[in-house]
Amino acid sequence: MTTTSQSPAKTQPIQQKVLAKAAFTELVAVNFQVPPALLTRLVPKGLELDYYNNETYVSLICMVMRKVGVMGVPLTRRFVELSLRFYVRHPSDPANRKGTCFIKNYVSSSMAAWILSSRFDTEYRNLKMKFKNKGFEGNDAVPEVEYQWKVDDHWNKLRIRARSQIKNTGPETKVGFILDHSTHYQAKFNKTLEYKVERPAWTIWDAAQANFTCDVERLFGKSFVIPMAKRPASVFVTRGSNVTIYRPTLIN
Repeated sequence: MTTTSQSPAKTQPIQQKVLAKAAFTELVAVNFQVPPALLTRLVPKGLELDYYNNETYVSLICMVMRKVGVMGVPLTRRFVELSLRFYVRHPSDPANRKGTCFIKNYVSSSMAAWILSSRFDTEYRNLKMKFKNKGFEGNDAVPEVEYQWKVDDHWNKLRIRARSQIKNTGPETKVGFILDHSTHYQAKFNKTLEYKVERPAWTIWDAAQANFTCDVERLFGKSFVIPMAKRPASVFVTRGSNVTIYRPTLIN
């Protein structure tokens, strides 16, 4: 359900029915370069991996979900989402039809996990999580945010202190590449669903300090342990915004 994509400023209204609305807030993205072979088997039918300068990436995303409503029904006051995703595009329209695919999703609400799993055709698992943050209000504020999630008896942690706003988030930049994927794709019964997402442009900060401890093997699989043990290719944070997610269409 989650996305870090940057919608163009002059997009035309999407003529589809709304599936969900929510506020994606206090969002942190930790981005890692990974070998393409690690992701190829995960690409849904009809899509292909998207590359930035001949490199492929996964993103660890943490955020607080607020004001969530699915098909007009409110879920819960707020909950935390932790996810790992990668980037794809549609070969017939690679410039405009770019998106993300989830590898694993976790949320801090059992009710949200059940409803999201049923409505978004992907598994959301319940995980004990908590967060604290400051500095997201005001034009001159510098955000700080910390997320924690419990694996067995151990707390994992992602702590970010922002440094400065990133002025250039065009598609030619690494941050822009991450933000430019405005659609979510999901495999279902040998078909591929396309979920359109709309949101305003986000103010983005890079990270002056980032501390990251995660049981990658337990949460995301053994194959991601080595790539995610390396220094991230980029880390950024945003206060986020309200988003609208539309009911899916089949692309094949």
